[in-house]
Order: sequence, then structure tokens, then C-alpha cells
Amino acid sequence: MKKRPAYPKFTTILGISFLVLIASVLMIPRVALAANEPVYHEWDKAQEHVGLSHLWFTDRADNGLIPVRQNWKWGFINYQGKFVIKPQFQLARDAFNQGVAVVNRNQLINNKGKVIFQDKSIEYIGWFDYGLAIAKKNGKIGYLNTKGKFVISPTYEEGTSFYNQVAMVKKNGKWALINTKGKLLTTFNIEEMDYRIDYRKSGVFPVKIDGLWGSMNYKGQLVVPAEFKNKLEFTGNTLDWGLRRDNHSAIVRQDGLIVSFNEYYSKLGEPQSGLWKIKQNGEGIVDVSGRMIVEPQSEQKVILSGDGSYAVRDMKDESSGWTFYKKDQTLLFESSYTDMQAFSEDLAAVKVNQKWGYVSNNGDIKIPAQYEEANLFQAGSAVIRKNGKYGLIGTRGESILAAKYDEMIPLIERTNYMNNQIEKLTTKNPLYRVKLNKSYGIVDSRGNIVMDVKYEIMDLDRTDYYHDIDPIATVQYALKAKDGSISASINIKTGKRIFPAYSMVNYLGDGMYSGVPVGKKSHYVIFNAKGKEVFRSGFEG
Repeated sequence: MKKRPAYPKFTTILGISFLVLIASVLMIPRVALAANEPVYHEWDKAQEHVGLSHLWFTDRADNGLIPVRQNWKWGFINYQGKFVIKPQFQLARDAFNQGVAVVNRNQLINNKGKVIFQDKSIEYIGWFDYGLAIAKKNGKIGYLNTKGKFVISPTYEEGTSFYNQVAMVKKNGKWALINTKGKLLTTFNIEEMDYRIDYRKSGVFPVKIDGLWGSMNYKGQLVVPAEFKNKLEFTGNTLDWGLRRDNHSAIVRQDGLIVSFNEYYSKLGEPQSGLWKIKQNGEGIVDVSGRMIVEPQSEQKVILSGDGSYAVRDMKDESSGWTFYKKDQTLLFESSYTDMQAFSEDLAAVKVNQKWGYVSNNGDIKIPAQYEEANLFQAGSAVIRKNGKYGLIGTRGESILAAKYDEMIPLIERTNYMNNQIEKLTTKNPLYRVKLNKSYGIVDSRGNIVMDVKYEIMDLDRTDYYHDIDPIATVQYALKAKDGSISASINIKTGKRIFPAYSMVNYLGDGMYSGVPVGKKSHYVIFNAKGKEVFRSGFEG
């Protein structure tokens, strides 16, 4: 047997040694960094946002002082970027509130940077509201005032922040509501609860007692009795659909009014002009007072439009068409159309000979059937597909944006929560993400190009409601995916790009924003609603 040459083996060993050497060299800076980097507990890491030598701003500011970190030490700067309190703390989680800020987990400082309270046995201190902050000491939860005195002793297993001068606390596995003096407003009989900000506008929040759900107000009163199998949620709507303990359905109002049915129905979607689509074998419609408008029938389908008009079709009869009615149940028109959509802006899409067009509310063809796909009208335009490509048409059938795109998807339509309120984003000028030849861009409902169709990546990151300059969408995009993505801010109502020079934009409060200059990822800036910079970090990461 012929011996194999030794050099392949030697080459392999040499290659591995080289890789190990390179890895060791690359690890040296990280090891040195780790040696200097403070050790953070798990709770700290959940609050930490930044890397070495970066200057990063929190998403909240009050009294014009913002916590920033420089070379592993935290301090506070003003909107001009000047240090009012020099970097000196291991951790500064939040901005000032009610005259104090929490630093190093268990210290309180005033706006001069002076420590006015510290207690090493305290594991953490939360955000102050109504002069009180949740604090954990010796594994138990209580509430401190701004002087560091426990107004409510740490005796609870868990707790929430105060809102509307009340908070939820847990003892022996169950919850109760207390006021700012620690007085119990309920007994410890709540097995589960949801005390999120989402419910604050409605004034009631879900609670579970004896295995069933109801709704409680901030006085500790059960507005909706705990007799439902499902959690009742009043966020953007004053109505919810509940399943009672007897397995019968009910319409539930946030003021406590319950409209019960003697059968089980499932809801489909949300109410439209006071009508609700329901299902039991087949589909039907009730109004929000509980009156049956269309009785559910086996294999029956209904279409409910935003204006309250509706259509009914018996799916057992394949030759039957849709019959449309006004909200008051009077006949609008009968049709032979077997495929239809809801009315929007007085037009409904219909399918004729495998093509889609639009009819008026008396059933007449207004836009001839010529499209492979037709969608609802929004703000005077609708997305259609013709010859395999997407575009926009107007309510007269006129072309607003030529059908040339491979993909066209609504970009923004979302409910958000800001400043303890629920804001429905009223999109006066809907935006669409379009795709053409593997590149993405954004167009508005009037056919204007908002962002050029040239990006390899484009995704909606989030939508925020900033009260000083309308709702904003943050869009992640990348010209070259391998270089990573950056972000742009777009005004939802106008469709115009704002803050185009910055990515990672965050609202600080008081009309001020933070962001990263595009192309300079290690710098951070503060700017106002007009995009004018008042501070740039100048630190390289």
C-alpha cells in the first residue's frame, strides 16, 4: 500500500493552528474589556441599553435631565448636551421624576446629584408616581416616598406601580387593590389580573375571581361581575364579547351593561356602525343592543361593511348571488354575483367572468371588471392587480399609480398606546410598501414616491404617536443587506419622511428626540421636532 504524503496532514495542522492564533488575537481585546466591565446582575441587564463608550439616551425625560452613560459611568445631561450631574454612578435607569432619580439600584439623588437616600438592603427602586415608587427589600415589595421612607411596608410578594392613586399588590398568591396610604380597597381574592397601561383610558381592568373573569374600576368595584370564562378587555373599544359560565354568549359594555344571549355564538371581527358579525354553524349579524338582524343559518355567509350595510348569501345554492341590504334592513339590491367584497367609499368589488370590478350601492357596474385582484378603497384609492402587477386606481377607475409592482402591501394601520392613552392612528394618506425586481420602496395613496424603490430590505419597525408632530412610523431599510439596516421616520398622516438624517429615533419627551446620525453608528444626538440638533455625543464606540 502506497504511503500518503505527510504534507496534507501538516497543512491541516498548520491551518488549525493559524485559526486558533487568530481567534486568540481577536479575543484579547474582549478579555481586556471583560476585565474592566462592571459585573451586572440579571436585573441590571434587563435595564441596560448601551455598549462601551457609547452615549445613549433613555426613552423618557423629565425636568430636562436625561441619563447618559460615558465610560461605564452614568450621569445626567440637559437638552444642550451639558452634564448637569457628571458621570459617577454605576447605573441610572430612568430620568428624573418628581424631583428625584434612582441610581445604583438603591439610591435616590436630587437634581444637584446629591445622594439623599441609600439602603444597600434594597434590591431595586422603581419609577415614582404620586410620590411613591415600588421597592423590593429582603425579597418583599413595598412603596417608598421621594425621601426614601417606606410609606407602605415591604410585606408583599409582588406589586405594580401606582396609577390613579391605586396599585395592585400580591399576598399569599392572590391580589388586592390598595391606595397610596396602603389601605386595602379590596380583599385578597383576585387570582389573576391585568393592570397594563392599555386599560387606563377605559377606566376598568380585567380581574379573575373564583376562576371567572370580570372587570374592576380603580375604586375596587366590580363594574362587570366575575362570571365570564374569557378575559374581558376594553382598550380601543367600549364593547367586548364574553362567554358566560353557562356557555351562553353576551355583549359586555365597559360601563357594566350585559346583553346576554340564550345560545353560544362566536364573534367575527369588531362592530361596524353598531352591528356585529357572529357565527353559529353559519354566519349572522346582531346589533350592539343584542337585537338579531340576520339569524345565523347553516352554510350562510354575510358581508358587513363599515357603513353598516350588509349582504347575505346561501352557500348551499351555488347559483345564488349576494343580496345587499341597508343598515335598516331595507333592500339595496339583489345580484347574481357569487364573489363580492364589503363596501368602502360607496364602492364594492365584484367578480365577473374571473375578473374583478366595482359596483355602486345600487348594484350598477361603476368600474369595469378587468383586474385579477381588487381591494377596499382607502382615502380615495384602492390597490389592484392587472397583468400580474400591482398599482392604484381612483374611485372613477382612473389610474393613480401604474400597475407595475410585483408586490404592494399596506404599511401602516395600527393602534398604539402613548402617554397613558389609547390612540387610533387615523391614516389620512395610507402608505404602501412596494416591490419591483427584488427592490423595495414606499408609495402613498396618491401615487407619490415616499422612498425610492431601491432597497434590499424594508420592514415596519414600529409606529409611535408623538403628540407634537402626528403619528410616526419607523421603517427599517437597507441598501445593501450585508451592511445591516438603518431606519427612517415617516409621518403617517402626510406620508412625508421626517428626521431623514437619523436612525433609531426615540421620543425623549417635551418635544425632544434622540437618534443615531446615519452612517455614524457610534454617535448619538438630541434634536427637536423640527430636526434641529441641540447635542451630539462626539464619542466613538
